[in-house]
Amino acid sequence: MVDRKAAVKLSKEVLQEWTGPVWYISHLIALNPHSISTPVRLVWNSSQKYRGLSLNDMLIKGPDVLNPIRAVLLRFRAGVFAALGDIQKMYNSVWLEEKEVHLHRFLWRDSEDAEIEDFAITRVNIGDKPAGCIAQVAMRETASLPPFTKFKEEKRVLEEDVYVDDILTSHNNLDHLKLLTSNIEQILKAGGFFMKPWVYSSQSEREESKEVNMELKTMILPNQLTEKDNKALGLGYTAEDDKLHVMVAVNFSKRKKKMRLGQDLLREEVKGQTPDPLTRRELLSQISALYDPLGLVAPAKQKGAILVRRAFQEAKLMYCTRDTWDAALSKELREDAIKLLEEYADLSQLRFIRSLTPPDPHASPIGITFIF
Repeated sequence: MVDRKAAVKLSKEVLQEWTGPVWYISHLIALNPHSISTPVRLVWNSSQKYRGLSLNDMLIKGPDVLNPIRAVLLRFRAGVFAALGDIQKMYNSVWLEEKEVHLHRFLWRDSEDAEIEDFAITRVNIGDKPAGCIAQVAMRETASLPPFTKFKEEKRVLEEDVYVDDILTSHNNLDHLKLLTSNIEQILKAGGFFMKPWVYSSQSEREESKEVNMELKTMILPNQLTEKDNKALGLGYTAEDDKLHVMVAVNFSKRKKKMRLGQDLLREEVKGQTPDPLTRRELLSQISALYDPLGLVAPAKQKGAILVRRAFQEAKLMYCTRDTWDAALSKELREDAIKLLEEYADLSQLRFIRSLTPPDPHASPIGITFIF
C-alpha cells in the first residue's frame, strides 16, 4: 500500500505539527479464496467504537448507487460477444484530503521485535460507510468530464454495466466491443482508475498484464481459484467456451474467519462425509450456499428449500422445544438430504451458454420464452 501510495508512514515531525482531529483505526486480514488477485487482504474496521463512538458513526453513507446484479448479468448475456473487466484497487484509487488522512491513522510493525510505527491511509478506505458511494460517483463523474462527451456508449457502460469494481458488458460486434473497452480504459485512466487485463468471450487465455507482477504467493487457501478461473458477479465463467456455471460446493469442514478449512466434496465423497447425525443448522448452511442470481438452477434450489421446510415440519412433530436448529434429522430425511447434496456437488459441472443472442442476428429479439 505504501508503494502504491495508498498509505504513508507518518514522521515524528508530521505527528508533532498536526493540530487537527485524529482517529486511529484497527485492522485485520480477510480471506477470500474466490478472489484470484487478492485472496488475502487487509481490511480496516471503521465501525470499531471508542468511548461509544466510531468513525462510521460520524460519516453519512450516501445514496445507493449500485446497479442490480441481475440487471448487469442480463445485459452481460445480451450480446454475441462479451467482455469482463476488473478495476484495480478501485476504492484505493480515490484520494483523501489531508484532514481525512489523519482520521485514518493506524499502527503497524513488520515483526514482533520491530518498533510500532504510525501510518495513515491516503485513499478511500473500503471499511468506511460511504466508500462504495464515493468510488462509484468518482468513476461516473470521470466519464462526464468534457474530453469524453463523445463517448456516449462508454458512459452508459460505466453507469449501467458496472457492479462495484466489476465491468460486464457485451456487444454483437467483437471489433466494436474491443474499441469500447479501450475507450473505457482511457476514460478511467483520466480519473486515476486502472483496469486489469480484459477477458473476452472465446478467449483461450487471459491477456498478459502490462505490468509484470513479481510478487511471490506465500499462502494458498483451501479451494482457491486459479488464474484461469473467472467470476461474473458470483457466477463462474469460462471464456474459452463462453459459458456460465453456478459456483456451488458441498463442504462440512470447520470454518475459520468464515472460510471452510477443508476441500469441497466430490459427488462420491458426499455420502461418506455427511455428518451423522445431520442437523437442521448444517443442512440450511449447505442449501443456502447455492448462489444463483439468474435462476439457472432454480429447480435444484427449490428442492433445497422444500427439503429445509420438511426438516422443520418434522421437528415440530418430533420435539417439544422451539429450538430445533441442532436437533438431528430423521434417517429418512438425512438420506433425502444426501441425495440432494450429491446433485449439488454435480451442479458446478453444468454449463450454460452465456449469450442469449444467436450469432449473426438479423434483427433484435421481440421476446424470449423459456420452455421446461
